[in-house]
Amino acid sequence: MAEGGFHKRGHYIALKIRSLLLSLTTEPSEYDEIAPKVEYWIEYVLREQFTTVDELVEGVLQVAWDGGTAYANVARFFKEFADTPNRSEPARSFVYKLCEHLLRWFAIASVGSLPTNPVYFPASVASGGGNGFMGAASFVGYLIEWGLLSDELVRRHLVKPLIAHHYTNPSDHGKSIRVMAIYRLFVAAGDTLLQGLLEPEDVQACFTTMDAGVFIKGIEGPDAAKLKAQCSTHLEVSRQNQLTNL
Repeated sequence: MAEGGFHKRGHYIALKIRSLLLSLTTEPSEYDEIAPKVEYWIEYVLREQFTTVDELVEGVLQVAWDGGTAYANVARFFKEFADTPNRSEPARSFVYKLCEHLLRWFAIASVGSLPTNPVYFPASVASGGGNGFMGAASFVGYLIEWGLLSDELVRRHLVKPLIAHHYTNPSDHGKSIRVMAIYRLFVAAGDTLLQGLLEPEDVQACFTTMDAGVFIKGIEGPDAAKLKAQCSTHLEVSRQNQLTNL
């Protein structure tokens, strides 16, 4: 078969599916129209072996860095898609592999610089630099809220990479990026994260980072203080529960 045959089109198939998923972030009111189309194409291309599960995961993964913060409907789609009765095993495997890969990529992205303009820092692990990293934090948060990541994965990969970065430059703008990533993570998944999923010391570290950090002007939204207070309240409850169990 010619080099340009359909068996070489996996990349372009993934691009189309990624584009449809991004439509769920830009056109949330059209969820009921868009979701069935995404569902059809994922099942179709895997059933007919136009691409493999692993290839599709790699091709679609970029969606995490492209959609700003409006990922609630994408996470909702993945949950409903995976939970649909009679869903094919390859399609269900695609969802859970994608979610795990996304969390692990987000975690390792914490190791590098997170500039707002990645053009000047092409070595940044986070696609899109700091802006992509903050968007991925929202996506990860919604995946947690919809139950698409196991507790064990969340505990291994979520908080400690965010707080383990060493800043060699005191004025490193990446500090603000990480503050915003933690903020957006808790906006998306705070109710779940603060119900015992994280250890009290991890909650404390997040709270301390947000409290001491500098929010990026115009991004943090009106609920930053409310979110900090919520973290503080849950932290105190966790401490009381620990003392009770001694």
